[in-house]
Amino acid sequence: MLKLTRQTGGLVHQAAVEVKLFWRSRQAVYLNFLVPMMGMALFVYLNREGMLDRVFGLLARSLGAPQEGVSQGSPMVFMTVGLITYITSAFEGLVPHLVRQRASGILKRLGGTPLKKRTFLLAKALNASLLVLIEVALIFAVGLVSSDITVVGSWWLLAAILLLGTFTMAALGFILSNLTSSPDGAVAAVHAIYIPMLLLCGAFYPVEALPKALRVVARVFPLTYFAGPFRSVVVEGTDLAANSSDLLILLGWMAGSWIVAIKTFRWE
Repeated sequence: MLKLTRQTGGLVHQAAVEVKLFWRSRQAVYLNFLVPMMGMALFVYLNREGMLDRVFGLLARSLGAPQEGVSQGSPMVFMTVGLITYITSAFEGLVPHLVRQRASGILKRLGGTPLKKRTFLLAKALNASLLVLIEVALIFAVGLVSSDITVVGSWWLLAAILLLGTFTMAALGFILSNLTSSPDGAVAAVHAIYIPMLLLCGAFYPVEALPKALRVVARVFPLTYFAGPFRSVVVEGTDLAANSSDLLILLGWMAGSWIVAIKTFRWE
């Protein structure tokens, strides 16, 4: 019991350190909060002006799929869920940051302390999850105030799906950071994986309406099993049982990714 208490205390302390380091960086605060809010404000404006339907149609044609017959919400809902999925994909900023810390010797110094790998990684994931929850709450606040978004389902279930998605993507980011040795290479590797996954996971457009070849590719991405359940809870008010198959797959991704991340993580 004493050992568990010490481990929990160490995790809380390290998570607090990660939070403090984040808020000390004005650039990080700007990128994590102001940019998504500006994107949401733009979506609201385009929707009010009737332009979002045209943007949605262009996106549909660029993917080679018809816009007719699209279910699970309006273009505004898809763009909002797409923005939230973008935020949940925590590894876009996490991977280059970790690689820079390793290259500068910061991780090597941390590795010389009693800090355990899993505590360090969990603290970073907890910090990312806290930021995601705050950002998504602000995005929904804008949507609800502007009357462009209505949440039908459970807020608690949405929060649980957010945490599951964030922890999964954070673990994948830890794995990717172990495979790259330079910050520039990390940025290139992230974009090579991140952009196709974000476009094809069903966040901005339903997977079912994509061409068959792209649907096969989409089913490989873990984000696919986040975007679908999240949107269905928002639009249709579905419960945990209705999304159990997708969420179990996402849970499997999370468990497997964390096992690999902890075993392969290196301080230097």
